[in-house]
Amino acid sequence: MKDNKYLSKPKKTNFVIGLGKSGFWAAKFLRSINKRVIVWESNDSKEILERKKELEKLDIFVSINKEFIFEEINPWLKEIESVVVSPSIPSDHQTILKLKQNGVKVIGEVNIAWASLYDTNWIGITGTNGKTTVTHLLSHILCKNNLFAPFAGNIGTPLCKYAHAKKHEKIDWVVAELSSYQIEIAPEVKPKIGIWTTFTEDHLERHKTLENYFKIKKSLLKNSEFRIYNYDDENLRRNYQSLSDGIWVTTFLNKSAIEKCDYCIDDQEYILERNERLFKLDNFILKGNHNFQNLLLAIAAARKIGLSAKNIKDSLSSYKQLPHRLETIYKQNDLEIINDSKSTNFDSSIAGIKSINGELIIISGGRLKGHQYSEWIKVLNTKAKTVFLFGESSKILKKGLIDGGFTKDIFEFPDLTELINFIFPYLKKNKVNTLLFSPACSSFDQFSNYEERGDVFKRLIKETFN
Repeated sequence: MKDNKYLSKPKKTNFVIGLGKSGFWAAKFLRSINKRVIVWESNDSKEILERKKELEKLDIFVSINKEFIFEEINPWLKEIESVVVSPSIPSDHQTILKLKQNGVKVIGEVNIAWASLYDTNWIGITGTNGKTTVTHLLSHILCKNNLFAPFAGNIGTPLCKYAHAKKHEKIDWVVAELSSYQIEIAPEVKPKIGIWTTFTEDHLERHKTLENYFKIKKSLLKNSEFRIYNYDDENLRRNYQSLSDGIWVTTFLNKSAIEKCDYCIDDQEYILERNERLFKLDNFILKGNHNFQNLLLAIAAARKIGLSAKNIKDSLSSYKQLPHRLETIYKQNDLEIINDSKSTNFDSSIAGIKSINGELIIISGGRLKGHQYSEWIKVLNTKAKTVFLFGESSKILKKGLIDGGFTKDIFEFPDLTELINFIFPYLKKNKVNTLLFSPACSSFDQFSNYEERGDVFKRLIKETFN
């Protein structure tokens, strides 16, 4: 293994702050290379207690209901090798700042994984929207072509899980979804291939300014040996000249776009590589133009790795979409109900709405991540028959809709349970082909993540409609 500055000095203590998935695997991997590990966790849920029990079998000390406060960690300062923090802890957290002032290495799970897997081929995928789909789709394409290319990172499987497995398995490519939080804490990560899907306003409560958020995303691509960009994204396109050299993909059919891009899809749904037809797209499972963009990014990477057009096309036929992304969960009596809980911002919601033909009824709400919703309201003015709102943002969104000229029905509810109880009889009297769950907000007002929110929605629909 690489002699990495983060993983040296064997008898010192490595603190892991947080016992989520990434903290669990960081602790487990560090112990596997004979490091002394102490874990602090502020929660005491059933899942956390089960992880605690498993780590304690490995001689890892786990402290539950322990807050990340400098005064608590101060007595250990001279014994600390590193402090591994959860991605949810901001870089300007007071304890992190004080630790750094005292010369303590503060790192993330990604840093540890990179130190172990640096000699493996990495694909680093980032972007405001689309990065999870590209990560999952590209991993599928590579795995179907006899390459061990696990997806990991922000997609939900910690990178340290594969660092731990490296001792037993030969990894051909690490297909890593990297959030801005992970990129920020691990600037040493240098992928063979970097992919930038989209860039819109998000996470400003963490990064403060749009410029800083852009700079963090840009740094991953700058560190990559080979770069792939989405020309359809307005903010990336605007920076076409200033971004590090790479190849571009587009679904636009105008001459200017085609001249600047290496991959596109024509009006007969042929995939084109530098104006040469690769293959015709048949029965691609993912809906919407934004998923054509995601597909082109994955194809461009697969071609760079050396896969044939035929092998890529063949692998697409067995692809199954991830849950909570334009996922059809009910289809009966001319009504389709779609779960798009992964829509956690307005741009993602707009992409989902535009992918659906005809008029729809939409359910939105949660915790606002920004106030740039004028374009979202414009789309709803043309596509939505009725808007149902729930959660923390409902009053703000209702006012925004009315101020934006939306003249059709708007209903507000405190939570999804009450909303679904009301909507069932409402749909019997107000026929529509599509009911779309597209929150356009984060889930953190009422749920731990978008997956839990989507699962609750699916359960409520199943109980009410079946």
